[in-house]
Amino acid sequence: METFDELYYREPYAREFDARVTSCTAADEGFAIELDQTAFYPTGGGQPGDRGTLTVGSGEDALVVSVREAIPGKGTGEVIHLVDATLPVGASVHGSLDWTWRRDNMEAHTGEHIISGIVHALFGYNNVGFHMGERCIEVDFDGVLTPEDVLDVERRANAAVREDVRVEALLPSPDELASLDYRSKKDHEGQIRVVRIAGVDSCACCGTHVSSTGQVGLIKILRLTTKKKRTRLELLCGRRALEACEKAMQSLRETSNFLTVGDEEVPEAVRRLSAEKDELKHQLKQAGHAQIEQFVATLAPKDSLAVCCLPGLDVEDLRYLCECVLERTPATVCAGISPVEGDDSRLAYVMASSGADLRAACKELNARLGGRGGGKPQMVQGSWATTLEVAESAIREILG
Repeated sequence: METFDELYYREPYAREFDARVTSCTAADEGFAIELDQTAFYPTGGGQPGDRGTLTVGSGEDALVVSVREAIPGKGTGEVIHLVDATLPVGASVHGSLDWTWRRDNMEAHTGEHIISGIVHALFGYNNVGFHMGERCIEVDFDGVLTPEDVLDVERRANAAVREDVRVEALLPSPDELASLDYRSKKDHEGQIRVVRIAGVDSCACCGTHVSSTGQVGLIKILRLTTKKKRTRLELLCGRRALEACEKAMQSLRETSNFLTVGDEEVPEAVRRLSAEKDELKHQLKQAGHAQIEQFVATLAPKDSLAVCCLPGLDVEDLRYLCECVLERTPATVCAGISPVEGDDSRLAYVMASSGADLRAACKELNARLGGRGGGKPQMVQGSWATTLEVAESAIREILG
């Protein structure tokens, strides 16, 4: 049964510690080490395990690449340290945590409690999923939040950070536990550890946390997604949140400098440029259609089939070309072909008719020319892996 008397619980701010090796066995990824005590937190409860080094008396370091419980989820207190070198049983070792990693996770886990507690208090939603990754924290709630809701939650969370409320880890007796109002994602057996943040949250939790909300520093919600009446929030806390804000400000500054406008004018400048781009694209498309119409005006098909090979046309242009040919010439079938932009080995095609079903011909041409595509009876499109000359010859043979 978990007693929560491990060193990483009793002294969560311990960066270094001394211990003795009690077990060392070969593992697939290195060596599995057990110690008589450890400050390395094992992966569990959504929080990743610690990293660092174990140093023997000779000064040689063994890199701790991961830490887990001997029996995951059972809370036995036995911890496995996966290291990259063997250590002799009975040897004294000095453990050093990757403190930046541990501190990041303490800030993140505390920040998650603050967010989850506020969401539960405001909307009654439960935290039904929680993962602390390398990039960000993901928290899932069993209800839908709007962008306005999320902004309100974030503001309240950072207000709680500024209040610098104490974060307590309680080990209540069964009678004391019965009188506590706390969140819990699942039923627990044995001793329950409740992390309480006065006025913000109380939750059954086995993770490590900072000692007060002020030490979280900053909470920033990056993204909101909703699916099947659930909400996922992606957030950053502490140092990671600060770094993300610094990068965002740097990107904003680079953009404002490029656009020669003030930071606050960037959104409007981008909207203006986007509108100008759309207008230019429209004008370019009209000019392209005018060129297609000029080309069609010069056509004089000798029979019912017109094969038009023009560079620089996309599928939309090819469709317009075929429509113009069928409307303005005697041809009853038109094949428009153009090299695919960025891939000279392929040709884009559109074939259209005023009455004939082209699907069988399309299938035969695709098989012969290494193509793919299809469509409706009187208009098909796709691409072929061939040359213009070979494609034109095949089209005339099959459709001519």
